Amino acid sequence: MSILDSAFVTGAGGFIGRHLVRALLEDDISVVALMMPGEPIPSEWGERVRVVTGDVRELRGLGSEIGKVDVIFHLAAVVSDWGAQQTHVDITVGGTRQAIDLALDWDAHFVVTTSVCAYASALAKGALDEDSPVGRPTSPYEFAKQEQERVTLEAVQKRSLRATIVRPGNVFGVGSGPWVNLMVDMLHQEQACLLGRGDWDAGLVNVKNLVALLIAAARSNWSNGDIFVAADGFGITWKTYLGNLAEVAGAPGPTSVPNWLARGLAPVLEWMGRLRRQQERPVVTRQSYRLMGGPNEFSSMKAKRLLGYRPVVTFDEAMAELAEHFDSAPVRSLRPA
Repeated sequence: MSILDSAFVTGAGGFIGRHLVRALLEDDISVVALMMPGEPIPSEWGERVRVVTGDVRELRGLGSEIGKVDVIFHLAAVVSDWGAQQTHVDITVGGTRQAIDLALDWDAHFVVTTSVCAYASALAKGALDEDSPVGRPTSPYEFAKQEQERVTLEAVQKRSLRATIVRPGNVFGVGSGPWVNLMVDMLHQEQACLLGRGDWDAGLVNVKNLVALLIAAARSNWSNGDIFVAADGFGITWKTYLGNLAEVAGAPGPTSVPNWLARGLAPVLEWMGRLRRQQERPVVTRQSYRLMGGPNEFSSMKAKRLLGYRPVVTFDEAMAELAEHFDSAPVRSLRPA
């Protein structure tokens, strides 16, 4: 088992980062957090977290300020399926290279969070695990996630980096931008957010379960470029999830757009968006269609078998936490029998 007394977290102020820092503090692990200039520091951290402010693309220059740690949790990335590919490469991939250099300087265990979007065009076709081949990327996010994994594995093979790659599914929980906050806004505005019937696996992972897996990976000796998928595996469909989310948020139930229409519109809207050089992402992209328009049955059996990972919250517990967050009364489960 690897030593985990101290950790450096990039992207610490983001959705996953805040949950990870909280869990590390609960385990009495010393935490150094990278924050962007002007990014608000969570009040709950108090004096327990040492904050370093800077750009993930210039991490090597912050090495002495950060100080040697046992583990680097690398979360910082551009989180969008839109924008210039070079921006994704500079920040997501360039930041990964910088974090790898620090890990090598310190002989630290490098735990990088990529995404199931690394599967790219292989998504929405059923069961996927760590041995499943990845497909062709169509978004800058998918491309950058594949590149993150490539440069990590290259450093393992050529530079003896100790590294573990974690691919989370669709991460939900309090503070989730795309899968909670955005969906709740769309539900309240009665905008269609369900593709077709939505009666296929949503490929969800609760953020607390993801954090538990990240920490289990950091404590393990599976550091030879091993890849682990993080997913809840509860068989929750998009229809079930969005129906539950609507109820706990006090919003109308989800409305649907025909699946064939979303699939056909995605490439057209992307083409028009690029032609117009629009800054805002299209309503549906090929990546978002693949995440919601077909079955994504992600297996976390490898993590359970090799890391001893076990989910720490159930789907019902996760929805109860969201109900409390939205200050609504506890609701019955809408899960199918």
